[in-house]
Amino acid sequence: MLGAKHAIEFRNYFPGWGFLGEPTPEEVASKKAQEALAQQYKDVPRYELATLTQCLDYVQSQKMAENEEHLRLYAWHRVNNERMDSPRHLSAAEAQNLQSLLMRRDTEEDDGILIKAEMLRELGQFEAAAAVLDHDFSDEAEAQAEQMMQAIERQDDQPFIFAPNRDDGDIEFAWAWQARRYPPEVPQLLDEDSLDPPLFHVSNRDWWVKVLGMMSHNWALIEPQANGEATVYFFHDKGMTLRPSTYKGADFSNRSAVVDALQFEDVHQAQRALKANDFDRLKVKPGPWLDFVPEGYFWDARATEEGIYSKKGYWRSTHGD
Repeated sequence: MLGAKHAIEFRNYFPGWGFLGEPTPEEVASKKAQEALAQQYKDVPRYELATLTQCLDYVQSQKMAENEEHLRLYAWHRVNNERMDSPRHLSAAEAQNLQSLLMRRDTEEDDGILIKAEMLRELGQFEAAAAVLDHDFSDEAEAQAEQMMQAIERQDDQPFIFAPNRDDGDIEFAWAWQARRYPPEVPQLLDEDSLDPPLFHVSNRDWWVKVLGMMSHNWALIEPQANGEATVYFFHDKGMTLRPSTYKGADFSNRSAVVDALQFEDVHQAQRALKANDFDRLKVKPGPWLDFVPEGYFWDARATEEGIYSKKGYWRSTHGD
């Protein structure tokens, strides 16, 4: 079908015909003309899709100066359509086609990286596939990257259908990817009972930053809750506090203080609200503020801090917050 030129077309279906009142003379004439064309071309043979075997035979036997990637992709899709119905490993010819296609993939775009990782996964090259996924994907691609990584970890080489898009509930995969990419500090030897102030747990370090001015920023982390809601925790630069507490300065070595928090219906709403209040994800907007990221193990200073967003009125409410 590649290179085929459009010659003529006709309709053989007329929705609503006979149910929406009497047709106009023009509509009657048009319908008759279309029916005449259908009759004229009734004996013209139809194209049939190439079988899987024909596709593989073609890409193995032909020198494809043009459209090679398109044809090899089509053959791969036909292979996976069959494997989705009847799971099996790739045959030698199928693997050879995929390997040839893989050699043509060199891209830094999210979609291209995901496709390359998927090729490697289906070839059983799991370590190489995981290495390709070592990439900061856009928000839209994170859920797909996580599902693919989970299949890699299972050493599963079968094709599968991704979960529905984010609006339909794949936020759990996106959040799992963020937690995977930005894990909290996990000390090898940490006696939580000996920490004073006590350790405050947040499951990720996928930072959001708001630039207030020269060397002045607010920081935030989104923490999903078991009931589907989300809490946003706020921090000052380097995790400092602005008000005195009952703890000694030595207690704060390698510690950062949670100074405020806001509750949201879900992670999506928390993200929207942060954006509406001029916060950006640090991975999307890195800059000189990297030197001010809160570090170390967290502690809860909300009881003595000023509540910059929950109490002082600096938070700009958005619809649905």
